[in-house]
Amino acid sequence: MQWIGDLLQMFVDFLQTHRIELTAYLIAAFVFLILYLLTKAKLNFSIRVLAALFIGVIVGLLFRSGAHHLRVFGVIYINFIKALVVPLVTVAIIHSFTQLEDLKTLRSIGTKSIFWLLSTTAIGAVLGLLAGKITKLGTNLPLPARDNPYNPDKFVDAIVKLLPSNYFNDAVSNNVLAIIIFSIIIAIAVMIERQRNPERVKPFKDFIDSAYHVMVRVTKIVIRLTPYGIFGYVASAIARNNIETFKTLGIYLLVIYGVMLIHFIVVQLGLITFVARLNPFQWLKKVYPAQVVGFTSQSSYGTLPVTISSLNNAGVSPKVSNFVAPLGANVGMNACSGIYPAIVAMITAHAYGIELQFSHYVIIVIASVIASIGIAGMPGFATFAATIVLSTLPNFPLEGLMIVWSVEALVDMGRTAVNITGAMVAATIVARSENEFDMEQFYSVQDFIEET
Repeated sequence: MQWIGDLLQMFVDFLQTHRIELTAYLIAAFVFLILYLLTKAKLNFSIRVLAALFIGVIVGLLFRSGAHHLRVFGVIYINFIKALVVPLVTVAIIHSFTQLEDLKTLRSIGTKSIFWLLSTTAIGAVLGLLAGKITKLGTNLPLPARDNPYNPDKFVDAIVKLLPSNYFNDAVSNNVLAIIIFSIIIAIAVMIERQRNPERVKPFKDFIDSAYHVMVRVTKIVIRLTPYGIFGYVASAIARNNIETFKTLGIYLLVIYGVMLIHFIVVQLGLITFVARLNPFQWLKKVYPAQVVGFTSQSSYGTLPVTISSLNNAGVSPKVSNFVAPLGANVGMNACSGIYPAIVAMITAHAYGIELQFSHYVIIVIASVIASIGIAGMPGFATFAATIVLSTLPNFPLEGLMIVWSVEALVDMGRTAVNITGAMVAATIVARSENEFDMEQFYSVQDFIEET
């Protein structure tokens, strides 16, 4: 029975050789069990993410010798996110455009609404880039080394790569912006053909609608993995350098809230003052309930009834509020698709020592605007928006997402309030330009609670 003794000895040798790695995986299994039980207890998702962050920090500090083995769970999560991007972008954009049934009636209101929603998102992206550039956020942040260094293209090459060439090649190479442009072209073709031969495009539209709802379900499944990915990545990051990680997270929170505050005061209230020609303080007095509910609920969709009621209370006609408010929960979220992805891009670039050229800043802004079409309001939208934006730069690392995701719950409160405010600003401007604004109601003393 010598072979049994040899087999046992091999097993003992394996345990001794890999004891640290196995211990790390046993710890991960125990933590995953805790996170699963928190899920079964129906604990709020944001609290579960914060719990994963806290546990990851503790494990990283106490188990520094083996916590780097836990990074694999963060890598798996990022890979799932990457796998979703191309199919999600394709069906979401086509679905969003083809949902506009009455183009003639909504052309004026729709065009103006989309313009203001997207333009303020672009401004948010510019502010995010400037803030990240000035503060050098992410410098010296301990992130894993890259096997394939990022090599920026020249301006002309970068612009050419924005355009679609072969859908499947673009999908394989993760050329997301080309996928977005091609999807918009398909959506426009469907809308034109629907006006001429609606029966021909109905099967395709039904397929896209079904595919969209399937991808929403898949997205929800992947987002549920967030606490597990956060735990693994934060634990390994803390084990590498806890001081720099915490310092960067603290500065990141200050910077992104500072940028959102500037965007709110200068851009959003500036538009209310100088474009809508209204008293910004009176306007805030009328719409603040939607901002408060958005800040606390962290859901633009969940706040929609309050948003519409607040707009009506501020003098915006139901014709405009009922159209622009839902549209603003789907298109051009100022913070989620503008400020946030831009700052994440700068954090990642600084962390990996990547020197971006002017053309790449332009691409980030364009990608932020286009990525906001049709995907906003979905679960985990900000993460996917940032993923899409970073993916428009070939071979650009996505690891920076995992660090900022660890404080996602804290950031998302401010982001949601800014998103909702952006939608209400667009609705107010459109209402003023379309003579759909009741000035008497705007200055009335009737309280929001009495309205609803």
